[in-house]
Amino acid sequence: MALRRAATSRLSNSSKPASASVSFSGRALCLALLLCFALAGCAASVDHAASATHTSATSTATLAPPAPDPRDHLVATTGCGKPAPVSPGTTGQRTIAADPAISEGATTRSYLVHVPESYQPAKALPVVLAFHGHGGDAAGMERGSGFSVLAEQQGFLAVYPQGLMDGTSGQPFWASAGPVDYGVDDIAYVTNLLNDLQSAFCVDAHRIYVTGFSNGGGMVGYLACRLASRIAAFAPASGNFYDIPGHCHPSRPAPILDFHGTADQVVAYAGIPASQSPDWPLPSIPAWLAAWAARDGCASGPTVFLRAAGVTGEQWSGCQGNSAVVHYRLDGVGHSLPPIINGTATPLIMWSFFQAHPLP
Repeated sequence: MALRRAATSRLSNSSKPASASVSFSGRALCLALLLCFALAGCAASVDHAASATHTSATSTATLAPPAPDPRDHLVATTGCGKPAPVSPGTTGQRTIAADPAISEGATTRSYLVHVPESYQPAKALPVVLAFHGHGGDAAGMERGSGFSVLAEQQGFLAVYPQGLMDGTSGQPFWASAGPVDYGVDDIAYVTNLLNDLQSAFCVDAHRIYVTGFSNGGGMVGYLACRLASRIAAFAPASGNFYDIPGHCHPSRPAPILDFHGTADQVVAYAGIPASQSPDWPLPSIPAWLAAWAARDGCASGPTVFLRAAGVTGEQWSGCQGNSAVVHYRLDGVGHSLPPIINGTATPLIMWSFFQAHPLP
């Protein structure tokens, strides 16, 4: 029987339909500045009630640390020199095979990829995967995030994965706590997506990066725990970081760039204690960051590197293996990601972080 988490523990997106999008101007730079993950699938409410039909994160996370995942390794790209299956300057859908036993019965899954107009089959490009929130979708993430426009400017492949339907709410989601979510294995999906992408396009295997919002941010945190040798750096926003079976044991120090609002009423900055939600507690964001600083072997921190209206930047120092832990505390901000932080476009902050942290 597939393990299921309570439907009511899911982040609901009912007040912001996936069809909502940002209206962009005609100028490319303005487009890149108008990042708003909230419109690409954010959450409106959350209830962590328990259910007899699911296995809790706390009960599964007490298992012994998992063996190294055989999928967590660098994979050589074979797509260089081939004609692009998606015309440069456009976005196209790719369909990949799926194992129905770990995909709620689906035999195929899909994702969107935007190929910049400057794409050349012999030149390897970086990749940025952007995960939508619960109730969002890949198309909405592309419309609302501005990453396809940034891809045109900076020369990378912008990829928008598509989640399966939540088993009870019927809305797209990510199994960011592992197969306890309806038996879904989204690590397998991301692995297959990257294999397909690298076989069809000229991808720089050392520069694959991920970001995501809300439930998508939680998925980014999960990937950092499980695919740190395949993915170079991780930038979650407003993420729901449930504990995962076997806890988090990355295969290497992983670069983390996190964004979270202190007034988030969906994924509380202070977390949700086990006394309030025994089955689905959430760590406070400072505790989650401190845990990553410990995993990355950081020598000191956090120290404040930015203090401006509405934002405080914190970072840990002396982290091992060219890793880093950086946090933008969005003071007074709710469950959203501002398009500009201290005068800099948020996606450019992410891109600068990504560029500094390729795989070794």
